[in-house]
Amino acid sequence: MKNNMTEGNLFKALLYFTMPLIISGFLQQMYNIVDSIIVGNFVGEAALAAVGISAPVLNIVIFITTGFVSGYTILLSQHYGAKDYSQITKLSSTIFSFLALSVTLVAILGFIFIDKILILLNTPVEIIKPAYDYLSIIFLGVPFLVLYNLFSAMLKGIGNSKTPLHSIILSTLINIVLDLVFINIFRWGVKGAAIATVIAQVSSCLFLIVSIAKHQVLRIYIKKEFIKLAVLTDILRLSLPLVIQSTVGSFGMLFLQKIMNSFGVDVVTAITTAYKIDSLTILPLINLSSAISIFTAQNIGANNMTRAKEGLKKGIIISLVVSISVTTILVLGGWNFMKLFGVSDEVANIGQRFFYTLAFFYPILGIEHSIYAFLQGNKDVIFTCISSMSSLILRVIMSYTLATLVGPDIIAISEISAWVFAAILCFARYKSNRWNHAS
Repeated sequence: MKNNMTEGNLFKALLYFTMPLIISGFLQQMYNIVDSIIVGNFVGEAALAAVGISAPVLNIVIFITTGFVSGYTILLSQHYGAKDYSQITKLSSTIFSFLALSVTLVAILGFIFIDKILILLNTPVEIIKPAYDYLSIIFLGVPFLVLYNLFSAMLKGIGNSKTPLHSIILSTLINIVLDLVFINIFRWGVKGAAIATVIAQVSSCLFLIVSIAKHQVLRIYIKKEFIKLAVLTDILRLSLPLVIQSTVGSFGMLFLQKIMNSFGVDVVTAITTAYKIDSLTILPLINLSSAISIFTAQNIGANNMTRAKEGLKKGIIISLVVSISVTTILVLGGWNFMKLFGVSDEVANIGQRFFYTLAFFYPILGIEHSIYAFLQGNKDVIFTCISSMSSLILRVIMSYTLATLVGPDIIAISEISAWVFAAILCFARYKSNRWNHAS
């Protein structure tokens, strides 16, 4: 199913495209969350911390490849809006070949250097082994995870957000069943959680391969269109700022993880667990921003800037409704959500304090994400890169300089400061209208 967002009722087009994205994002997050709940309840808090501390390491690969995929998706959406289907074939074949080769190499290197990475992060001694066991298996599934993200982006770029949802439903069910079997019955511990996740990722990837084969416009021709340098240059022109942003962001998060680790196992367990809940509750905002970006790109491709701007306004309204709802849920139920992971009351209290600090600023995050997505859909990627990196640098500096004085609360306080700073930058850029020349 393709959803042409360049015509028809604007609000419905945006909402109908966004809803499957939100559900897909929710289910995708269930990979790690289900792992964590089952690991926390059946293996223990040390194993739970090991799974949590592995996320920033894996995210380096995911964030970098997401930069390439995001640049490709902007071009795909604009060409789709302009009905330039032959160019879409060249784009898709080139990005597939490039990512397949690159991510395989990265996965191999990541597997080789896992132990050194964990030591570099000041990982507490008692969780180094389970973290190593988990990551060594997870890295085997990285190529499938990245290709799933690419195939999903292909379908979303032409307005099809339902097929990726179907693939996630399938893989989530597989993941939950295998988690219970491998951890609760076979007693494989964190290794069982990792194996279940990898099998689920492979399943979702294969499902989308079959689906893409049915879309002529998305067909990949490796022999004929392997890696076209001219096409790759176009992709890289948009992708590299996003990759730089993702790379700096990933290493920045590793630095923040290092600061967090210095507070001890209880804080590491509490905040990494809280971030799993946080990542789930703010998913509607993230998925809405993806929809705004694709909506903007399609309408710019169709030379309809007025409709693109109106889409941003509607998107901000939706984001405010969502963010206020999320704030209410976390403030009222944060402690109970923490306890689902089998943590102690002390750890749950630390997590709840984190939510109390962070949650009231979600509306600002929603506005920032919406404007950011609009600018990115308009190819204003250099500015969005600068904005994102600047806010991260602010967060890192605050965390580093104030960690001793403020304590664990600095993790949330620095994040809030980064949101406010980025929102101001994005709003000023939009009002300046200088982004209008980026296309």
